[in-house]
Amino acid sequence: MRLVNTPYDDVFRTLLNDCSVLILPVINEMFGEHYIGKEKIVFSINEHFLNSQDGNETERITDTSFTVIGTEVKKYHWECQSSPDSSMLVRFFEYDTQIALDEGKIEGNMLSVTFPHSAALFLRHHESTPDKLKTEIITPGGSVRYIFL
Repeated sequence: MRLVNTPYDDVFRTLLNDCSVLILPVINEMFGEHYIGKEKIVFSINEHFLNSQDGNETERITDTSFTVIGTEVKKYHWECQSSPDSSMLVRFFEYDTQIALDEGKIEGNMLSVTFPHSAALFLRHHESTPDKLKTEIITPGGSVRYIFL
């Protein structure tokens, strides 16, 4: 299955790339950050290839992924959605896992990955539109909840 970009995706990506100065105030509002506008924004690749168990590769394209370089370095991933759908949680997890793997580090026998701060911008709001999306990752060593705004 290949996901196709929508006009919304293309407009959203262009808007963020062409008006990147507006990104920091939005991050401050969404994530409670305190960026002052002098931080550097570096956009990441949007195309990722996921390997399936059957050996096939599926191309996935994120709406936008970028890093803010200031006193700290933080990764962000945003998706623009016309309305919520049942596949969003799976797609967010797939995208964010791939974003984390892209810059993962292997030292000895340990892989270290950092997941991005993720959010969905809904163009339409309904009673069923969630404020947050959550994924719980359960491992033999414990569990963690990963929250997407």
